[in-house]
Amino acid sequence: MFFREKKSRKSKNATLQLVENYRDDDKVKQRIVISLGVGFKIASNQRQLVAATIEQKLSQQTELFDSNDPTVKQLAERVVKMIQTKGYWPIDPKNNHNQRENQAGEHVAEVYIDKVEHGNSRILGPLLIGHTFWKRLGFNEILAQCGFNGVETNIAQLSVLSRLIDQNSEHAIPSWLKTVAAEELIDAWAENYSENRFYNISDLLLKNKDFIEQHLYEREKSLFNLTNTIFLYDLTNTYFEGLCNSNPKAKFCNNQKEKRTDCRQIVIALFLDSDGFIRRYRIFDGKMSDAKSLRHILKELKYDFPADAIPTIIMDRGVVSDENIELIKSAGFHYIATSRPNEEQDFVEDFKTADFKTIKNSQDNQVEIYLKKQNDASYLLCKSELKQAKEQSMRNQREQRLDSDLENLGKSITTGKRIDPLAIERSIGRLKEKHSAVAKYYCIEFKPFSFKYQLCEAEALPKRLLKSLEKLQHKAEQYKISHVTLQSKLEALSQKYRDEYHKIIIDIQQPYFSGKPIDEKRAESEDLDGNYLIKTDRTDLADAEIWKLYTMLTLVENAFRNLKTDLKLRPNFHQKEHRVDGHVFITILAYHLLHSIEHTLRENDCTSSWATVKRVVSSHVYTSITLPTTSGSVIHLRKPGTPELIHEDIYKKLKVNWEQLPSTKFEMKEKVR
Repeated sequence: MFFREKKSRKSKNATLQLVENYRDDDKVKQRIVISLGVGFKIASNQRQLVAATIEQKLSQQTELFDSNDPTVKQLAERVVKMIQTKGYWPIDPKNNHNQRENQAGEHVAEVYIDKVEHGNSRILGPLLIGHTFWKRLGFNEILAQCGFNGVETNIAQLSVLSRLIDQNSEHAIPSWLKTVAAEELIDAWAENYSENRFYNISDLLLKNKDFIEQHLYEREKSLFNLTNTIFLYDLTNTYFEGLCNSNPKAKFCNNQKEKRTDCRQIVIALFLDSDGFIRRYRIFDGKMSDAKSLRHILKELKYDFPADAIPTIIMDRGVVSDENIELIKSAGFHYIATSRPNEEQDFVEDFKTADFKTIKNSQDNQVEIYLKKQNDASYLLCKSELKQAKEQSMRNQREQRLDSDLENLGKSITTGKRIDPLAIERSIGRLKEKHSAVAKYYCIEFKPFSFKYQLCEAEALPKRLLKSLEKLQHKAEQYKISHVTLQSKLEALSQKYRDEYHKIIIDIQQPYFSGKPIDEKRAESEDLDGNYLIKTDRTDLADAEIWKLYTMLTLVENAFRNLKTDLKLRPNFHQKEHRVDGHVFITILAYHLLHSIEHTLRENDCTSSWATVKRVVSSHVYTSITLPTTSGSVIHLRKPGTPELIHEDIYKKLKVNWEQLPSTKFEMKEKVR
């Protein structure tokens, strides 16, 4: 075997080919073993050694040309894998006395059992499932309509499946491709692609975002028979590692859900249907508040529905405001939303005295509801034992933190470390702001220390003593001396002027600091623990229907968890705006696949998550099997492993075809001498 370069009129660059000599009767001819394309580079001084190593591996010969250069071995292994995958040198049993056909027409050969080897294994299971759902959701057709060619579509699929399976950055995708059966299922040249291909495809996908987003949801709606009447809206944020100065959307914000206020962030809004499929998403700058974001997405949704199909938007408390309610109404939509705490205050008596009915009574939780209609709106009052226990636990933790901060402040005052009343008042104000949830029913009092003295008129005192007292009083009035230091200096004066000091009336008022909860107000707040108020303009709905629809918001929470945990939406290491947006969009596309997989499992009474499924089917692999025959030739098989029962069970539920996966075989005959 040897390498040669073949020039073509269609390309300026020469194609690298691996060629072998073979005997045809009395003639020695040449044939191409594999064409490696123009991008496969092998240094001229290494080609002979690489070709020899390839021939040794294919024929299982003893390594006559052992090289200490790891590059030679890596190149040889890569070419051998490509040959085994593509299946060159098809077996012809008529020309090989070692092979024959049995009665069933199957090829039979005698092999050395102890010399059988296998290698070049690649993980198949997760990639097979992802590839199946990629085709099922019509990604290839959607991207073709966007003008993607075949190679671009394959690279887009590899990028999205990488995010779905292993959550790789564009930089890490090429190394990941060397561990999965991408060349067998998707693209025969997958392991040759560099990271630049994936950066470029991210830009191209982002350029066609709106078209892909719209047609992908239409495909999901048709495939899964989705309804078009209930939608869920909520926001989350994701932070960046690095300065991210090139992204104007990246902003610092104190409202950081991961508590990484030291990092810039962006805000992501999700608009989901009642089955958890993403209808739309939008990216806002890091300072965008939940309440202000809704108007941007409503402008686009307003034209998506016919006049007779009025959807209902379900929102969490953070998005609710009077302005947003009016926006939803003006757009012609209905709403179901959690009311803000100030609205709950108007229903305190109802929470105490109304006739609630039980809507849920399980071992973990009991929920009671009461429906009240008022001012063309329905208010559903809800009591949850689980929520009550959670809020009481949170209240206790907050009180403990406030008590600890008050104790520390009190110690600094009583020990004289904090003197200035204005500074202390500011500290109290900051504590009230920091612990606002519980400080509202705390009584925090502070009085600074004071120092006065009175002289007996009939008595004559030393001038130095009087001067010292005047200075101490001045410092005390200016709060330039603590009460502790003041007492120490007065004690020193009493020792120095023993006879005269007792003739002075000294008055020192110690500083006073106290912070304790007011029991009555605390009890009022505790009475509201576990209560929440749902507001809607759907007066046609019964109490149970409103509560059931509202609990769909858990789908949004699941979506955020999948995006952040399973698909590694955060942290984001990109620095440029279009790279950040592309990272988010590819993660959203991966979520479409993930949710379609889990939705299909639930339809088949399987509650396993994608993380579990991925872990289970990862043991299903592709591998190359090398069979040395007694005639001296070597048969190479490239085929998938036989799935285990647990693999088959998952494949059947997901309707994944594992029985017609491609396999290849070829025979490496004895070298012509």
